[in-house]
Amino acid sequence: MAKREKVKTPPLMSSAGIMRYFEEEKAQIKISPKSVLAFGFTIGVLVIILNFYYGLWPK
Repeated sequence: MAKREKVKTPPLMSSAGIMRYFEEEKAQIKISPKSVLAFGFTIGVLVIILNFYYGLWPK
């Protein structure tokens, strides 16, 4: 009987994509959810005020 040679394969790296995601997240600007809501609310109120000022709302 002939002996089989064992083929060495590198171990699987299941967390490789997750690690890259977290590394890229550190370089991004973080904005709190409260700031996003406040900005959206402010823009909405500004649009309503401008529509009222120019006579576009209410009809």
